[in-house]
Amino acid sequence: IHLWCFFMYEIFKKSILYDLYGGLLNDNQKTVYEYRVIDDLSFSEIGEELGISRQAAYDLYKSADRKLSYVDKKLELSVRFRDIEKLANDIVNKTQDKKINNLAKKIISKTLKGGND
Repeated sequence: IHLWCFFMYEIFKKSILYDLYGGLLNDNQKTVYEYRVIDDLSFSEIGEELGISRQAAYDLYKSADRKLSYVDKKLELSVRFRDIEKLANDIVNKTQDKKINNLAKKIISKTLKGGND
């Protein structure tokens, strides 16, 4: 079960990175990354879908993943979103004021969406 949790965390993290920085990828990288992370296709399935080899699909995915990780390492937006989400959760858990509670919940929902609206 621990391996499954790690796998799910990695997928969640990759989807957040894509939400934050996906616009920096070229069209081919975006397509392959979406197929792999969002649609959970294998590299063979992605290759078939796009008319490329399994290895080409893998290479596109890895280059996209490296780019997203590199940019996030420099900008640290995903860390900031997690910190904001944690603080908002603390507010929800420690206040009885409905207005403040609702505002904190809105902050949480925004961070879970990667901040895009």
